[in-house]
Amino acid sequence: MTTADWITVVVAIVGGVLAGMIGSRIVHRVVGAPSRPSALRQAAGPLASLALSAGVVVGLIIALGVVSPSALDQLPRDVIAFIPRVMSAAILVILANVLSSFAQAGLGPAVARLPAATQRQVLSGIRLTILTLAVLLAVRQLGIDTTVVNLGVAAVFFGIAGALMLLVALGGRHVATEVASTRVLRRLFREGDLVRTEAHEGRVVAVHPTAVELATADGRVILVPSSQFVTGTITIDRSQRTPAAPPAGGPQAD
Repeated sequence: MTTADWITVVVAIVGGVLAGMIGSRIVHRVVGAPSRPSALRQAAGPLASLALSAGVVVGLIIALGVVSPSALDQLPRDVIAFIPRVMSAAILVILANVLSSFAQAGLGPAVARLPAATQRQVLSGIRLTILTLAVLLAVRQLGIDTTVVNLGVAAVFFGIAGALMLLVALGGRHVATEVASTRVLRRLFREGDLVRTEAHEGRVVAVHPTAVELATADGRVILVPSSQFVTGTITIDRSQRTPAAPPAGGPQAD
């Protein structure tokens, strides 16, 4: 190859990238205009990426024709042979997108009691998982070795699963400690007892599964974790035992 040929290759590649970037911006502005329908605006990003890729591909084809003109003779046959794989990969991604939509709709009622932000995170995570697996299968269908990517994705999923299991275990341990402490306190506390600890003082209103409800002298009702009574020194005064004040808004006697 001559110097002119190499210059032509560089110009073709750079020109393809620049043409793709310009085409991408134009497509994004035209398709993503505020006056366009919402569904069309959402497709502006993918279409702009497609325009950028098309410009790069055209530049690479021109460069290939300069470097090895005989390769262009085989290119149409290779493209025709590659089309079925591309169609199969596209079908996988489309089906996964539909499946993720059904999964989100089906699991929506199950997470309805969670906070709105948590609901969005859970449903987005499910959708992302399904689409990630579909993309890996699609890439594999194209004949690309995804062993390293599969190992990386598996490591991420196992890491997330391990973190969730650890959080559940730690949370369960904390709850189990409070429940066990409450079992001891049920034998000690009676409604109306005046209880003093290093941090709290009040009359026992109720002993809940994980906390003790106290009515303080200033009219407040507080919940104290049961484990705080077990780990510290407590004083129980029953000399002036009176019925505990009901919580604000509770039923009133006739």
